Amino acid sequence: MKIKITTILLLFFFTINIENMNAQTNEKAVFTALNEHQQHMAAIAALTATGNTALLKTKLNDGLDAGLTINEIKEALTQLYAYCGFPRSLNALGVFKSVVEERSARGIKDKEGKAIIVENKTKDKYEQGRKTLEELTGRRQEKPAPGFGEFTPRIDNFLKEHLFADVFNSDVLSHRQREFVTISALASMSGVVPQLKAHIAMGKNTGITDAQLNELTMIIDEFVSREQGNILRKAIGVDELPITSPEMMVRISEIEIVPEFLEQYKAILKEEAAASVHIEPGVVGIFPMFQKETPNQVRIVEIYADKNAYQSHLQTPHFKNYKETTLEMVKSLKLVDMDVLDTQTMLAIFSKLGNTQTVNGNRIPYISEFPTGVENTGYAQYFKGKSYISRLTSNQELNVPISNITFEPGCYNNWHSHTGGQVLVGVGGIGIYQERGKKARLIIPGDVIEIAPNVEHWHGATANSWFSHLSIIGNPQTNENNWLEPVSEADYKLANQN
Repeated sequence: MKIKITTILLLFFFTINIENMNAQTNEKAVFTALNEHQQHMAAIAALTATGNTALLKTKLNDGLDAGLTINEIKEALTQLYAYCGFPRSLNALGVFKSVVEERSARGIKDKEGKAIIVENKTKDKYEQGRKTLEELTGRRQEKPAPGFGEFTPRIDNFLKEHLFADVFNSDVLSHRQREFVTISALASMSGVVPQLKAHIAMGKNTGITDAQLNELTMIIDEFVSREQGNILRKAIGVDELPITSPEMMVRISEIEIVPEFLEQYKAILKEEAAASVHIEPGVVGIFPMFQKETPNQVRIVEIYADKNAYQSHLQTPHFKNYKETTLEMVKSLKLVDMDVLDTQTMLAIFSKLGNTQTVNGNRIPYISEFPTGVENTGYAQYFKGKSYISRLTSNQELNVPISNITFEPGCYNNWHSHTGGQVLVGVGGIGIYQERGKKARLIIPGDVIEIAPNVEHWHGATANSWFSHLSIIGNPQTNENNWLEPVSEADYKLANQN
């Protein structure tokens, strides 16, 4: 039974760190078929489709730095509403809006690019869209479309009249660029293989090459997962890559600690393991455990990308400090090299668990590195929807109250003010902040909102995204909340449209 548990823990830790390993693998990738603009556009589309707004912000900045125009990115994110839904398209546009505003405030002048056509004056949009689709597919398109179009004519109309007529009417992106964006998004999503294959065929008709599609798999590996990269590989008829690296090194350290040093040792080990995972790209995971009945028997599951990563780990300052400071604490040490069993099945098991937690019987997705805490019942009367609170500081001598507040989608608080002011720091998801008499703005991870004393405001999640921010109370000795009327549904709806 102990062997099975160890194997499960190995695979679990490998699973939750698979993206780090993919990223390290692709750092060495050399692109010859995809130019720099295409690489950035593919990453932006993939991150939009998966809802990874934190990394999307970084790649949007990278894309602008590389010369993508503002309107090219706008068109790509707008088009993606048809493939990954309005919520993720709107969230991505919200992130992009904040990126453009922040860069402008720093004096960066990004290229606006070709003007976006917003009016389509054709008399028969369905026919316009049908002809566009014929051009993309290289074959005649029946009216209505066989199958889904005959069963539900309205969806056929939406597809032709809006997507392939109105959206494709803008020449800011060529048909080839639009298909490349679509393929990148669909390759990042599960359960859409038929659509992916259809758009791969359209993409080839517009000039996308096999070499470009092959290199796109490496981008999907890096920014989504190796599993999704393999879905694209299978769709284009190339060999899939193994989920686990054949060079991956897995080891269990069996350590007996001198009992009197146990607590001191555990503190040092915890710090070293955290530093290794966060700082070293070659460290997939370090997972310390101890036996319940004999807690001085410590077991550490260690996973490295390869032997070179392990050797590099041994030379790091944090490992050397761990080794030197715990030398007299260790009574015995045994290193056991391991192999992983049945990776595919274990990956499926843990993908079913998802990155969620249960709070008061509610399933909460992973929002940020900060704890979600408990349901915020003490202030529920001032919130529409459910919120959660985790108090992060408690030292009375410091007297700096910091809490992590999490809002479910559509949750927001009343108008209110603080006599001593407040600072909000976005840490996860997409939120909204508005001051009385001013336009609402989005809050994304990394944003800092400084709220002066007695300024009336409200904040919360967008209608379609979870959201977490740190709340830092100013002048806590005298600061008091002044709760006011609820935000009207009309004002909240308007704020979501900005």
